Amino acid sequence: MSPTASTPAGSGAPRSTFPTTRWSIVVNAGSSSDSQARPALETLCRQYWYPLYAFVRRQGRPHHEAEDCTQEFLARLLADDGVACARPERGRFRTFLLTALRNFLTDEWRRAQAEKRGGGVAPLSLDLQDAADRFSGEPVDPHLTPEQAFDRNWALSMLDRAMIRLRADYDGDGRGELFAALGPLMWGNAADETSAQAAERLGMNVHALTMALHRLRRRFRERLREEVADTVTEGAEVDAELHHLIAAVGNNLSPT
Repeated sequence: MSPTASTPAGSGAPRSTFPTTRWSIVVNAGSSSDSQARPALETLCRQYWYPLYAFVRRQGRPHHEAEDCTQEFLARLLADDGVACARPERGRFRTFLLTALRNFLTDEWRRAQAEKRGGGVAPLSLDLQDAADRFSGEPVDPHLTPEQAFDRNWALSMLDRAMIRLRADYDGDGRGELFAALGPLMWGNAADETSAQAAERLGMNVHALTMALHRLRRRFRERLREEVADTVTEGAEVDAELHHLIAAVGNNLSPT
């Protein structure tokens, strides 16, 4: 899915609208019953649950409580009234989730502890087994607020998903070995290798290596834009959201 759409030259037809994404499906469904809205929201929650878990941990809650809280929050969000809370003015799925989670932590969580887990709503099946290890491995930065850490984890989730999709592209084209060799070079600091050293190691000349890396980085940017586009409601928001998230992890991580 491309984050922008165009009309064939000379067709005279108006430019097409921003393509439908998972988040826009949820937003457009509103309070109505839409068979596509819940699966779209569930997919997004499965992809980006970890920033929620990490945010709860940074509120001072231990692993098991944060685990239960994240599951409970997502279970309630996936209820019909949770989907109805989505509003176009909330724009980004990241903003919507963080706002909803803050409200849950200050209100719903206390009541949820006195009720049956999930309030009768089937919890979202998540693999939280490695969440504690993943959280303990995060860099400690006392200057980061929980909200800034949330954005950082959100951005890293986006980068991870873009890399997973990029790897699948190369595997599907029968170029998995090339991706495995070039992937570590994407950020330009793999063992501080020079282009000549890397080319020799891979059995390529420098020009071929440079072109292959250029194509890899371009495909990565495309996949990353698609990931971002899936979590906003308007095409005009993609660039602003992308720049914000890259800034959250540091410009040095942006493949250019």
